[in-house]
Amino acid sequence: MVPKFLAVALLSVWVSAAQPAGDLDAAVRRAMREYRVPGAAVGIVKDGRILHAKGYGLRDSKRRLPVTPGTIFATGSFSKSFTALVAAILVDEGKLEWDRPVREYLPWFRLHDPVATDLVTIRDMLAHRSGLPSYDFIRWAVPLEREELMRRLRYLEPNSTFRSGYQYNNLMYVAAGYLEGVVAGSTWERLVNERIFTPLRMDASNTSVLVSQRSPDYAKPHAIKSGEAEEIPFYVYQRFGVGPNGAVNSTLEDMLKYVAFQMNGGKIAGRQLISAAQLRQIHSPQVVVGDMAMYGLGWNIESYRGHKLVSHGGSITGFTAWMGFLPEENAGIVVLSNAGTGMPNALGQELTDHVLGLPAVPRNLPRQDSGMRAAAHPEAPASHELMDLAGDYQHPAFGPMRVQAEGDGLRLVFPARSISLKHHHYDVFTSAEGWMVQFQMDTQGEISSVSVPLEPAAKPVVFLRQR
Repeated sequence: MVPKFLAVALLSVWVSAAQPAGDLDAAVRRAMREYRVPGAAVGIVKDGRILHAKGYGLRDSKRRLPVTPGTIFATGSFSKSFTALVAAILVDEGKLEWDRPVREYLPWFRLHDPVATDLVTIRDMLAHRSGLPSYDFIRWAVPLEREELMRRLRYLEPNSTFRSGYQYNNLMYVAAGYLEGVVAGSTWERLVNERIFTPLRMDASNTSVLVSQRSPDYAKPHAIKSGEAEEIPFYVYQRFGVGPNGAVNSTLEDMLKYVAFQMNGGKIAGRQLISAAQLRQIHSPQVVVGDMAMYGLGWNIESYRGHKLVSHGGSITGFTAWMGFLPEENAGIVVLSNAGTGMPNALGQELTDHVLGLPAVPRNLPRQDSGMRAAAHPEAPASHELMDLAGDYQHPAFGPMRVQAEGDGLRLVFPARSISLKHHHYDVFTSAEGWMVQFQMDTQGEISSVSVPLEPAAKPVVFLRQR
């Protein structure tokens, strides 16, 4: 049973002989300086006791407001473990089966690959083994209702065979969360609140940054530009029909409760919230990721210096995070930050070393992006005037895209994002992101389509010109 630490004040005590309290603070502040992170919250729980829980730096760099253990951060892909936990609870209740095809719950559901359409299960979705690469651009550029996004998945081409291996995919988590809502007669957001936040007394946690911003204690997102942290806008998951892949927002206090629950066999205050058997499913390897590394259901599972480590990172505009636990040592770590850097992963590794009583593994310092990119030098003149390329184009998944002439280049305009292009050669243009965008002609010499590399791991997406 989880001890009563959940209801008492958090301790800020570092008891490992490997590192005293002052050194822990120094390690956090050093990592924040190296990565230019304005604010962070760091916690350690071991054997049911919180050994350390503290805020560092600023949650709001303009107003100079400090981070506290109760500051709300966006956690990004931490949310995947919540989506997997909801699925496991619904399996316990008989509303879902891990290995039953999704089509038996959602007869209209389709993927591009007919084999995947017939066989894909929620286990496949949560284990990243659908054969579909990320196609993350859609969740940044095309506002959609969640069901409509699910219906457009059939137009996204896979780049590998179904169940042939691991490919991290946010859209499959959106599909899993949508399915959970359907079988439970609810929504993913309500299920996370009712089945996880409420029983675990994660009272400050939510699934919308709009809710976070109504709190008196929330962190603002930052990007590192020219070596300095600059405040940037929040990413609103629900605007793009997504959420089960990354919309959980939480505090250090709440996340330490969550990690302790994961290590306590699924019990909270004497109540078995999830069966031990289903919790083992979540924490068990499902697909190989790499050498000594596997993926379970919403968790990375690896052998770290001879010890089992269950962990997950999180990253969304202006926030990064890391959480992990060592089942054999009954110890967990949470690192939250309000800047888009690798600091949480690096610090999480360092703290894991100290919890294990091992010497720290040397790590490379972050390299600052100068913001300079190589310019594309034209090799041959365009075969069409810019105005001949301008117009409206369409793809069944990504929807409408307008091409506009802009000075001596072009601009691709999506519903929620635009990309500037410079001429490279013939009818090929380049973007600052490194895209090579190519226009195609029909047999009459008229521009009929344009290929845009929206997914680096797949073939370019072809948009047909609308007449």
